[in-house]
Amino acid sequence: MSIHPLVRFRAPILFEESAVRELCSFARRGYETKFKRETFGFLFGTINQEHRLVVRRACYYRGGEKSRTGITFRDWAMIRRVIRRRRELSSRLHLRYLGNFHSHVEIAGEVFKGLSPEDRESFLYDPMAIIETIVFIWAGPSKPNRSIAGTIVGFEPRTGYNYRIRVYAKRRSGIRQVRAKVIPSGVVVIY
Repeated sequence: MSIHPLVRFRAPILFEESAVRELCSFARRGYETKFKRETFGFLFGTINQEHRLVVRRACYYRGGEKSRTGITFRDWAMIRRVIRRRRELSSRLHLRYLGNFHSHVEIAGEVFKGLSPEDRESFLYDPMAIIETIVFIWAGPSKPNRSIAGTIVGFEPRTGYNYRIRVYAKRRSGIRQVRAKVIPSGVVVIY
C-alpha cells in the first residue's frame, strides 16, 4: 500500500527531555490505575531547519473509553471532540500537532511490542497525524533495560518501572518505525 505522507521529514524524531518525562508520567498513570489502562494523548512540536520533527510537548486526553488493551472512540461525536481538543491545544501552545501517543501496559508479565492492527488503522486514517508514538511500560528488575537502536528507553528506580518509546511514521512504503532520540538539555539534576 502506498501512503502519501503529510510532511516530509528526516529521522530521527527528536524529543525534548520534558516531553519524554510527560510521556512516561502519563503511561505510569494508566499503569497504576485499578486493572491497568492504556493512556492516550497528543504530541505537539515543530519542524526544525534540518527537516526533523521536534516533539516539545505531550498532552494527555481524558476522553475515549480506555481499557487494558486499547482506547476506543465509539462514535463520530467523540472523534469530533478529539479533533477539536487537539486544535485548541495546538493554538494555545503555539505548536504544530504532530500525532498521537498511547501506552501499552504489561498484562500477565507481557507487553505487546508493536502496533496492533487497530493502532495501524486509526493512525492511517487520521489525515493530520504525522507520527504515532507508543510508550511501553512494565515492572522489571532494579536495573535499566537495554537500549535498542532507534528507541528511547527509560527506567524509574523509585517505582522499578521500565519504559520503551517507539515512533512510527507514514512513509510511501507504508507505516514504518522511525528512529527516535532525546535532545539532551545539558542540565544535570541532582537530588
